[in-house]
Amino acid sequence: MISVARITELSKGSILFVHGMCHGAWCWNQGFMQAFSRAGYDCYALDLPFHDRPGKNKKVNQASIADYVQAVQQAVNSIEGDVIIVGHSMGGFITQKYLEQYSCRAAVLLASVPYSGILAGALRYLGNHPSAFFNLVAQDIYGPFVKYANELYSTATDQTHIERWKKLMRSESFKALLNMMFKPVKTANPSKTPIYVTGADHDQVITPEEIHMTATFHQTESVIFTGFGHNLMLDKDNEVVSGRVIEWLNQELS
Repeated sequence: MISVARITELSKGSILFVHGMCHGAWCWNQGFMQAFSRAGYDCYALDLPFHDRPGKNKKVNQASIADYVQAVQQAVNSIEGDVIIVGHSMGGFITQKYLEQYSCRAAVLLASVPYSGILAGALRYLGNHPSAFFNLVAQDIYGPFVKYANELYSTATDQTHIERWKKLMRSESFKALLNMMFKPVKTANPSKTPIYVTGADHDQVITPEEIHMTATFHQTESVIFTGFGHNLMLDKDNEVVSGRVIEWLNQELS
């Protein structure tokens, strides 16, 4: 687990960052965690099971969404005090599944897989990239994610950065993908945890409509960032995203 301590004397609490498919803790440690550190939060980012190294790793197919939820719970238990959870994409879906069983101080969903699952998104992806069907047959999610990595960002993001981040991407569990297709979130936030639901208008993975749908399910409002791609925490001007999240946390938890 990566940690970045707050650099302020006053503590505002702790945040656990949960990454999405084919990513790892590294994706939060490119400036995003540091923004929250400057705002007074102790920051932690975990590698989900079998996401501890870049490249292909067939062992990851052993992991289910339930395994990922358990990993998040173990990470939360290792952090002192009430924890805020920030989940991106699949990490947002994991956060929603986590809230079916547990509670946290607050939750932030960044371009999250909707509560209803990723089946519609997967079909949309295959429609745009038919050759990815053969990767799915081979239970290889890593290949298409790396091949089409540019689609995770806005066109304003530095290509040099994208190429560097591609080398840090990890294999993803086919079992977890199937879970997200056919095991939706059934209970909307039973603990009434404050939830901030965000998306991006240039997201080629999760549509703004799906973001709105998730917000409605959790009886809250959604925020769509203009000019951003799916990887809100890495995209150019990501400090706008962190700034809005910090502002929401200040208002919601004060």
